[in-house]
Amino acid sequence: MSEREGAAESAHAVIGAGRVAVVTGAASGIGCALAEAFVAVGSAVVLADLDGREAEAVAERLRLNGAAALAVTVDVSDPASVERLAKVTLDRFGRVDVLCNNAGVSTFNLIQDQTLDDWRWVFNVNMWGVVHGLASFLPILRGQSTPSHIVNTASMGGLMSGVPFIGPYAASKTAVVSISETLRQECAAYGLPIGVSVLCPSATDTRVMESERGRPVALGAECRTDDAEAMRLAIKSMFTGPDGSTPAHVAMRTLKAILAGEFWIIPNSGERPIVEARFTEALASFPQ
Repeated sequence: MSEREGAAESAHAVIGAGRVAVVTGAASGIGCALAEAFVAVGSAVVLADLDGREAEAVAERLRLNGAAALAVTVDVSDPASVERLAKVTLDRFGRVDVLCNNAGVSTFNLIQDQTLDDWRWVFNVNMWGVVHGLASFLPILRGQSTPSHIVNTASMGGLMSGVPFIGPYAASKTAVVSISETLRQECAAYGLPIGVSVLCPSATDTRVMESERGRPVALGAECRTDDAEAMRLAIKSMFTGPDGSTPAHVAMRTLKAILAGEFWIIPNSGERPIVEARFTEALASFPQ
């Protein structure tokens, strides 16, 4: 049996009847679609979101269709909140098989116009949210000694890296890619039955363009320039345009990747030339 076949065989055990998936940012967008995809194949799901009311509405809809679904209000930027999520999950279901660190936000401004609070907020959710998820759930997954899987949601911005007007977002997602690559190597080096994937969607019809709805009051409101707002609206129009993707498509691609034991999950192909150009330039800069 090849390494890929072995990973796929192990992954089959982490999804389906008797299995439990935890998804952050699950009240809408990709997180909601992931929750729907997991219950469609028989898994129980814990929907974690800063907006507990919306998460509960999704969970109730899933329960009406016979699914085992639990909504939990969680602020992924707060390690105590994520630790509580882990405890509530174990108290209810007794195990965790898949963890999707999916919650994410973005600001929209040139770097010169991004405030320190803009940077703090984006990194607290996008990067520290992943770190907090790993800190709380990795001990559980290691202790179970059964196959499990972690999906960290980065972004195509994490592979393109330099993207005007979303500097903090792209930087935080680049960090998520690096964290995921490191985790994969460490799990493999120590023979842990924990699969790792990094999800890098691009134009997808989600609410990330309205991230400010969840911004802490203490960090103040974002003050976008006219150019930045125009860029935000341009990006948003791509989400629903002919090159955009749906959260359901991203979710199904993610489940297939888990089952296949794949690390990279790239649902859209449009940005490939940009990524190729970036790495081609870097490779050309190595000394001969």
